[in-house]
Amino acid sequence: MQEPSYSEIEFVNPYKDRPYVISNMIISADGNTLFTNEDSTGLGSAVDRRLMGELRFHVDAVINGAETLRIAGSSSLIRSEELVQNRLANSKTAHPIACVLTNSGNLPLENRFFTSKEFESLVFLDESAPQEKFEELSLHCKEVIRIPKNNRAHYLLNYLHKHYDVSIALLEGGPMINGIFFENNLIDEHFSTVSPQVFIPRNPFTSIRPTESYNIMHQELELLSMQVSEKTGEIFTRYKNKSAVQKSN
Repeated sequence: MQEPSYSEIEFVNPYKDRPYVISNMIISADGNTLFTNEDSTGLGSAVDRRLMGELRFHVDAVINGAETLRIAGSSSLIRSEELVQNRLANSKTAHPIACVLTNSGNLPLENRFFTSKEFESLVFLDESAPQEKFEELSLHCKEVIRIPKNNRAHYLLNYLHKHYDVSIALLEGGPMINGIFFENNLIDEHFSTVSPQVFIPRNPFTSIRPTESYNIMHQELELLSMQVSEKTGEIFTRYKNKSAVQKSN
């Protein structure tokens, strides 16, 4: 069996006002997620990390939430030199733009997101955050953009499309940021890795009690592909959000 690959995928943006959005995340066999440093293994194997790089290869921007940046660190680095050279040969930057969405602006300035010279970084900061945070962050990244609380996802995508010519964007956050974009019907494709590991957190946040508020997303997801790694036992799925395309055209 051939090992899984995303290198031959082609994404086409049908929208005039925003990027085509794909999301990618990994869950354990029992349905939990785990934040780990970008350089550590966590739930994912070398195969999963290779596929993550292949998805980054296709996009113009990588978007994370503030919590992912604080706990796991985040960047848009593509570690395969072959993929980097292929991007350059196609008149793209070596690495996508790295973006983070934050309410408070309390971010670790020592993180690679701010210190790396290999990619541009953008901070989308809630309009209510203190001005001193705006000024502090502005010294450590390409640009800080004030963003309205009630229209965050739309505003972010429109801004990337208009000011940075972003055609394809990748969400690499956890359930919270994915939820923001799913809630606004702005995720066009969702990639998911199921790890053959069981991870039992002390406080599982994937469990929902009957007394808690939650939204059921009535979005029709179509399974486009499912690949299995014989080496690792991981399952890699690709879904298309048919609702997003229908409502945005």
